[in-house]
Amino acid sequence: MKTATLAILAGLLLCACGNPSLVQNTVNSSNGWVSWSKESQAVYTGSTRIVSDPSVISDEGGFRMAYTAVDFGDAAAPHAGIALATSEDSLTWAPIATNEGSAAANLSTTRGEVLRGRASEWDENLETPFLLKTNNGYYLYYSGYRDGVRPGEPGRGFPASLGLAVSHDGVNFTRVQSEPILAPTAGSFDGDAIYSPDIIPYQGGYLMVYAGHCYNNCPGTPGVRVMAATSNDGIHWTKITEPLLSPKAPPEWMRDAVAEPAVLLGPDEHLYVFFTGVRATEHVIGVARAASLDKAWDVDPDPIVTPAAGAFDETGDAAPTVLLENGRVRMWFVGTNRSGQYSIGYAEAPWPLHHSHTHPKAPVFATAPLPMQVAGLSGGLASGK
Repeated sequence: MKTATLAILAGLLLCACGNPSLVQNTVNSSNGWVSWSKESQAVYTGSTRIVSDPSVISDEGGFRMAYTAVDFGDAAAPHAGIALATSEDSLTWAPIATNEGSAAANLSTTRGEVLRGRASEWDENLETPFLLKTNNGYYLYYSGYRDGVRPGEPGRGFPASLGLAVSHDGVNFTRVQSEPILAPTAGSFDGDAIYSPDIIPYQGGYLMVYAGHCYNNCPGTPGVRVMAATSNDGIHWTKITEPLLSPKAPPEWMRDAVAEPAVLLGPDEHLYVFFTGVRATEHVIGVARAASLDKAWDVDPDPIVTPAAGAFDETGDAAPTVLLENGRVRMWFVGTNRSGQYSIGYAEAPWPLHHSHTHPKAPVFATAPLPMQVAGLSGGLASGK
């Protein structure tokens, strides 16, 4: 939800069934990137004014979504927590039924809440979840931060660290440890906060992308960047010290911040990172691709999802989550409107996202490669163990 953005994609609108035959996408012959199509209406609003930061997985013939939901039961001090919803078709969602008598059911006015903050701990508020299906259940990653200094004051937001909870049934979640599994590193690009984790299997282990926030004692210009880390087990992580993506112009739409990333390893063996691009108060969603972590990132010069006047996302699009299914890249994201409602929207594009034969020249907006050595990619992960 940090630096939340909303956007509307160019192209024909999708029907409620998400029928791929109705997606009339085109390829930009000047750069090779395909266009996206977006639903005109939000696909989920939940039971609270703020429903944000979706993380969607395919699950047992349907779909499961984790998201940030703010509990306004105490109007003086609302708290952010993690909720779950399920869907049969990925476009019609309902919050899960929490077990009667559970902590979530007893304490929260938010339907579907499965994980709450802990009083007087580093994770009093929870945001930006990522849901990972495992062989025997679910991993639920989240960012946590403390309440305000004074009673009733809104949550601080910084510093924010990453926690992990696990579940066998997808309803009852237990933290794996009391302390964060990944915390800010003083003097680094994530020195103030870690938000919006997104994880894929990669080179025999796991690759995480996340939004690194630094505003004090930074190695570069203060702001938000897309960072990465690697792991053998999904619990213990080694950070890559340099950003994958940083704010830059051109293109102007990602001039001031890049945040809330999602990552996809395509059938073409390229990495694709979807992210929120920020210019002043404008928020849109963009995409970049690279052949590997040590190669330059080719950024689509045009945002792929942008706000639409008078729509559920009229003031911004942000925080994408993606799945590649049946020849389509499917995206859920958060949109905001002028009344302060945060809702979940949907967009899609056909695979492949990029047609290199239409783009013979070097990328216009290529970003510099990482100066390998990349921490965590030697040994186990790099060798495919």
